[in-house]
Amino acid sequence: MAGSKHTVWQRHLDGIGDELLRLSIACDVLLREPEVIDRILKNDDTVCGRKNPEGFRKLRALLMATYHSLNSAIDRIGPEETKLITNAIIERIDTLRSLGGTNK
Repeated sequence: MAGSKHTVWQRHLDGIGDELLRLSIACDVLLREPEVIDRILKNDDTVCGRKNPEGFRKLRALLMATYHSLNSAIDRIGPEETKLITNAIIERIDTLRSLGGTNK
């Protein structure tokens, strides 16, 4: 995301986004579909289109850690800046997912 004055947080959250993308592809799950994240957090691996127990375990753990990172970012740089960074990451990841790739 160009223009962010919080490059450390940008890189950190961007890395999380990249790994979430990779794991969601490995498990064949669309994280932005309704209730998918809640089901993953509740340890419901039937949300996955592909059996990948290790990938699902990592995806679930990363999602839980993501909430901690987002809350920390909000505390440190504020909700507006955090939202700007995360919106840019979501847009980039949605584009990559629609193209079927995982590279930046």
